Amino acid sequence: MTLAALRSQIELEQPLPAFRGFTLTTTDANATTVLTVSSLMEEANRITFVVEFGDMYINFGGTATSDGTSMLVPAGTGYTEENIKITGIVSVMRAGTTNSRIRGSIWGR
Repeated sequence: MTLAALRSQIELEQPLPAFRGFTLTTTDANATTVLTVSSLMEEANRITFVVEFGDMYINFGGTATSDGTSMLVPAGTGYTEENIKITGIVSVMRAGTTNSRIRGSIWGR
């Protein structure tokens, strides 16, 4: 297992050069991959999104599930995180019977 490179102070103060917006509406009760960060950039360091229509489970780096390992985001709310490191997939799954939509953006290097 290789350890992640530590960022120097000057790297951390630089603006994030990579950006990607995303939107996805669920069509069934199965987990769906919204995006694969490693195919867009080295790592995502900032993420922000809103959830519409129905509650949604969200997982960074793995498949979204309802077993307590994924974050439950209620409809009509959102989430923002800075100084985070996401390198794998961002996966979602609707929490109820109503299809949900996620809209958001990621920034990274």
